[in-house]
Amino acid sequence: MNYNILRYIITVAEEGNFTRAAKKLYISQPSLSQIIKNEEKKLGILLFDRSNNPITLTDAGHEYVRWARQIVSIHENMERHLQDFSTNEASVLRIGILPECSAFILPAPLKAFRETNPKRYVQIHELSSNDLQDSLENSDLDFIVGLTHPNTFTYCSEPLYDEKIVLAVTPDFSPDNETVGEVDLADFADAPFVMMEEGQFLYNVTHDLCKRSGFVPRTVVECYNLETALHMVKAGVGIAIIPDLMSRLVGGLNYYNIKGLTPQSQISVVYRRDRHLTREAKELIELIKNNIEK
Repeated sequence: MNYNILRYIITVAEEGNFTRAAKKLYISQPSLSQIIKNEEKKLGILLFDRSNNPITLTDAGHEYVRWARQIVSIHENMERHLQDFSTNEASVLRIGILPECSAFILPAPLKAFRETNPKRYVQIHELSSNDLQDSLENSDLDFIVGLTHPNTFTYCSEPLYDEKIVLAVTPDFSPDNETVGEVDLADFADAPFVMMEEGQFLYNVTHDLCKRSGFVPRTVVECYNLETALHMVKAGVGIAIIPDLMSRLVGGLNYYNIKGLTPQSQISVVYRRDRHLTREAKELIELIKNNIEK
């Protein structure tokens, strides 16, 4: 059975569209369609119901893809196992990370990793929490640095630190007693807020906390990158609710705990249990863990 054909059919099933799948696979759409038609003819079955939009798998297609994923996983694991014995230094290590964690967590470990692996190539994918989980599920990444995964059967999560939510403000918006460690969010009901984009974890957290305090945040700027948002706060544009981790990156601001229960989350290195971690991946994970412990 042709390995590439298995990948092609899995990708079409995931995308629900031949054009998007072809683009992702770097082949032409007509070629992809013909390859899958030939496979269906050879097997004497239809894998896809093309009358739907997006296209869907037939019952036979579901069974095909279930087995195809297992075969592809075994093939990729074999390659990763053999990579540990290879002298070929052109391999790529793909890691995913939350944008707000990247600048704090990665520089020192990557510097140390480069010293022992000068010819290795590392790709960093800064993605939202949902996109990280999807990429990990699709085996696009070797490991991620993100929220601890609730599925402990399929995924292994190695905890790095517990993340707490705090309020970041300039002295202009600070309470009269700037040394107070905790503030009531209701006191900031009239303040302008620098928000993360809708759909991001912090967007939902900010709205939930403000709603609990009896108001809707007055958004003046919306950002995707958390470090950008913090520099907006530093410039006096508004205030922001952020993970306490970021307080180590941007000085010149006052950071306060928020009264009442605030969401806490655990940041971990997460990887699939059924996906072999190469020697380089294990080495970088250890460097990341050691850096957090310092």
